[in-house]
Amino acid sequence: MVNQLLIHLIIILFPIFIQQFFMVRIARSNIIYQIINGCLFGLSAVLCMAFPVSVIDGFQSDLRCIPLIIAFLYGSGKYLPGLLALTVGVLYRLYVNGDAMYLAVFSFLLSVGPAIFFAKSFLSYHKVKRVVISLILAANSSIVSFVFLIVYLKSRPLDLHTESHSLWIMTILTIATLIGMGISSMLKEHLIETAYLKLELERSEKLKIVSQIAASVAHEVRNPLTVVKGFLQLLQESVDDKKKDYLKIALAELERAEYIITDYLNLAKPQADQLELVEVPTFLGGTLDIMNSYGLIQNVQIHLNCNQTDLYVRTDKPRLSQVILNLIKNGVEAIPETGEVTVNAYYRNEEIYIEIIDTGKGMSKEDLSQIGTAFFTTKDTGTGLGILVTIRIIEALHGKISFESELGKGTKVTLRFPAAESQQSF
Repeated sequence: MVNQLLIHLIIILFPIFIQQFFMVRIARSNIIYQIINGCLFGLSAVLCMAFPVSVIDGFQSDLRCIPLIIAFLYGSGKYLPGLLALTVGVLYRLYVNGDAMYLAVFSFLLSVGPAIFFAKSFLSYHKVKRVVISLILAANSSIVSFVFLIVYLKSRPLDLHTESHSLWIMTILTIATLIGMGISSMLKEHLIETAYLKLELERSEKLKIVSQIAASVAHEVRNPLTVVKGFLQLLQESVDDKKKDYLKIALAELERAEYIITDYLNLAKPQADQLELVEVPTFLGGTLDIMNSYGLIQNVQIHLNCNQTDLYVRTDKPRLSQVILNLIKNGVEAIPETGEVTVNAYYRNEEIYIEIIDTGKGMSKEDLSQIGTAFFTTKDTGTGLGILVTIRIIEALHGKISFESELGKGTKVTLRFPAAESQQSF
């Protein structure tokens, strides 16, 4: 039996290793990835059923539920991999036929079915919670097997020794199921973390290149621009009205160029200069006062929701203000006619959350995946540096930033900072 369980463990881990070594370059949202993923885990379940463990004469069990549950939970929020794997497993069981075939399919659905309810939101949970859910679902599949075994034993006249022996084997299978699920979920978590670190590394390399360009070019370009701007301002006093209009356009474009150069300089040197204790509700209230007039001009209402008290962060106040203003401005500009921008602030898990939510046009999944890429922007006249600078500042302030968006519904930007205690508490 031990040899069979070891074979089952190898079979269960096989599709995970295939993903790690041969499928890392395929996007998880890709339909091809989902189909291959579902087929691999379905094949894993089939192989487990092909080498079952005999619990008692006429009753066999295996670890088929582990790959099926994994296919649902780690299917990148898609139902297709899990449904495909489950279909492959059920079809194989129907093909094998045998006694109690329909009862076996029913136990299949009872064991794997609960995983369907977690498929959509599973990856939004914390890592530890995901592993715990995986183990609970594995325990549920073992409980189902135990129940069916007890029903089977009660339906046949067996001696006490045979019954106790079969229950002992099922206990070993339960332990093997929990171990197999634990190893599988931890390996999948490792794959997720590796993919995330790879994306972060690629993004950091791109930012480093842009920063190096910014540091070497920005200062050299700004000086001649300042000279040109000064002479154009002097010329305004000695030309006719028509030429003054031309000079106004030229000066406006120079100011825009200076604004872009300032973004480059901020990108090249985003570190926090001076950290101080900031009371979040008061800080956000003052920041929103600055933006209210801009919102009114754009027919956009700006609201602040912050019912919790004693929300403090230790941060560089001017730079954090630059981040919040930039994000609110983006939210206002994303609203085509009229709408609202809501700013929420609250405490959770030793962190301060600040959310900027707009009711604008939103972004597609493709656009959302490009956020933070150098020179990417959804604006007609944008440079893509604003969000890039914002991300760099957030990182310098030891915070985290995430984006959620849906076309036609708006965008939510979430900032997270380590919570600080107020000075009165010492």
